[in-house]
Formats: sequence, structure tokens, C-alpha cells
Amino acid sequence: MVKEITIKWWVTLKGFNMKEKLKELLSIPTKTWEEARLIDYLTNHFDKMDGYKYEKDKLGNLYVTKGISEYYPLVLAHTDTVHDIVEMEVREEYLPNSQGESKLALKAYTKEDGSPTGIGGDDKAGVFICLQLLEKFDVIKAFFPVAEETGCHGSRGANEEFFKNVGYAIQFDSTENDTMSLSLMGVKLFEEKSEFFNKTRNVILEHGFTEWRHHPYTDTMILKEKFNFACLNFAAGYYNYHTCNEYVVVEDVINSIKLGENVIKKLGNSFYEFKLDQKKSSPWWG
Repeated sequence: MVKEITIKWWVTLKGFNMKEKLKELLSIPTKTWEEARLIDYLTNHFDKMDGYKYEKDKLGNLYVTKGISEYYPLVLAHTDTVHDIVEMEVREEYLPNSQGESKLALKAYTKEDGSPTGIGGDDKAGVFICLQLLEKFDVIKAFFPVAEETGCHGSRGANEEFFKNVGYAIQFDSTENDTMSLSLMGVKLFEEKSEFFNKTRNVILEHGFTEWRHHPYTDTMILKEKFNFACLNFAAGYYNYHTCNEYVVVEDVINSIKLGENVIKKLGNSFYEFKLDQKKSSPWWG
């Protein structure tokens, strides 16, 4: 009984600490090409961590490496949002998840007049997930591109040398708690009949990711067009994205962290090739 109580206390404490860290990150305002405060927050965090090597390019993209390996798993999330830069207060509320269940969620209000404002879970929740996964593995890479919301400008201008030893990539930039991208703007991310997906399929389903969809663009589309490694894009726990009523469900963020951890454990530090039959151009953004 004592052991059981101790375990429950520790899990509760760990969850509380994670929620507070998530609130801290979500409270940082960021907008396309105005990501400096969030980027500074990330670099200050990396400076305090042992074994983290990072670089920032002229666009503001951040590249992080831990450990030495022939190939690395890569996690990524963009640092911009569509929302205006305002000072915000992040409040706790109970709001519905994808299944209509009332769950602890984080929602933002302006400090000026208390009106609702976009919390920017798209994709600050994804950034938070990547930070947690960086801490869990000794060998891993992370990429934090700028300016995704206006056409993936950061990933389009990224340093390609960084990705030459990436074995596969996992992004966290889909809505709600059960969605995964099969393709982005018609660009396939992986082959469904492959070792890569066979290894991960059951893990994905066990974490409740049952909605496999064809989605609009995000940065993994650009990586898939440029490189021959397989990619995944998972939900990051944000709802009503691109609106002032956006919110983030804490439990969903934690579930995505666990999913990412278990997928990486399954795939390891290997290279999983997936070549596009025909690279799709995206002329609508030039």
C-alpha cells in the first residue's frame, strides 16, 4: 500500500510539473517572423542542458543534436503561430477532447482586457513535446523551423547538411488527439507497406491515433520533398487552431510525448528509406 501511494504521488507530481512547464512555454507570444522570444527561451534551455549541441541559422531556425550515431531520429515543430503578439495569461479550464470528454485544458486571455486570444498550441505544443523527447534520449536530433504558417519558409531555407544523417523524422503538428498525416498537400510521408510503418502501426493505434488523414502543409512535407527518409506527423493536442478560442488539452500533449517516445524506441537509430515516386511542387506559395 505504501509503495502504491508513493507511485501515485510521484506520477501526480510529475504531471503537475509538466503542466506548469507547458503553461510557461505556451505563455510566450510568437508570430511568424517574430519568434525571437521563443527562440531565446529555447536556446537558454539548451545552454543549461548537458550534451546538447545547437546552432541557429540566419533565418532563426534551430538545429539540435545529442549524442553520436550514424543515423539519428529527428523530432521537429515550428516556432511561429498565426496570432498577434500580446501579453497573455494562460488559464486552466475543463474543455472537450476529440471524444467529447471534459479534460484539463489550457486557454489564453489577454492581460490587457481579459479577452480570449489564441494560445498558439499550433505549434508551441509541438515544441514542448520535442523538448521532452530531447530529454528522454541520448542520441537524437531536433529541428525548430521558423515561419511555417506562411509557407514553410524556415524549412525551405534550412541547412541541408544537418539532415544528411537523419534516419527518419517525426513532427507534432496536427490537431486534436487522434490524428496522423498520411500525406501533406498530396505528398506521401511514408509507405504503408514498409518495415517503417509495420514497426510503428500498433504503437500508434495503442495511443489512440486512429484518424489517418490527408492534411494541408507543414514542415515534414518540405523534408519529404528534399530527402529520402520516412516521416510521420502526429497530433499535438491543440484544438480550434488559428482562432482566439484555441486551447491545449494537457493529457493529449502527454499522450503525444509517450507516443513519440515509444515510436523512437521501436525504430531506434536506423535509416528508413522512402523515396517519392514523383516530387510534388507547391506553386501556390512560390
